[in-house]
Amino acid sequence: MEFYGMVSVWFGVSESFQNLEEYVDIGYTKDGDAIDSKFGTNFEFGYYDEDNIEICFNEDPQNNIEDILSDFSYSEQFIPRIKELINSESLSHDINSVIVLYNFKYSEVKSEDKSKNIEMKFIGTVPYE
Repeated sequence: MEFYGMVSVWFGVSESFQNLEEYVDIGYTKDGDAIDSKFGTNFEFGYYDEDNIEICFNEDPQNNIEDILSDFSYSEQFIPRIKELINSESLSHDINSVIVLYNFKYSEVKSEDKSKNIEMKFIGTVPYE
């Protein structure tokens, strides 16, 4: 699923920044082997390079794509493509959490994940370079 120059984006709602961090956190055994995050496990792709992920949690939920994504690396390159993908400048509902995974092309095995403290929806994969 690693694919240079592509970015995969998820939007959602989390109870807190801590819940979002725990959701994407990759654990390690005593031997140093990686334990897949809830995010990787629940969307059925497993491991991803921790250097290629960015997350954002906003106390005030938003629905404007520009506002939601403007603080991410390379956002000026992929915001227009995300707008095209969803065919709108804004979402039909407010979100407070975003996961952006660079150099990764998610094959959409699963489009949504609803857990106790977090709900995430895969938006799509677009080029960012």
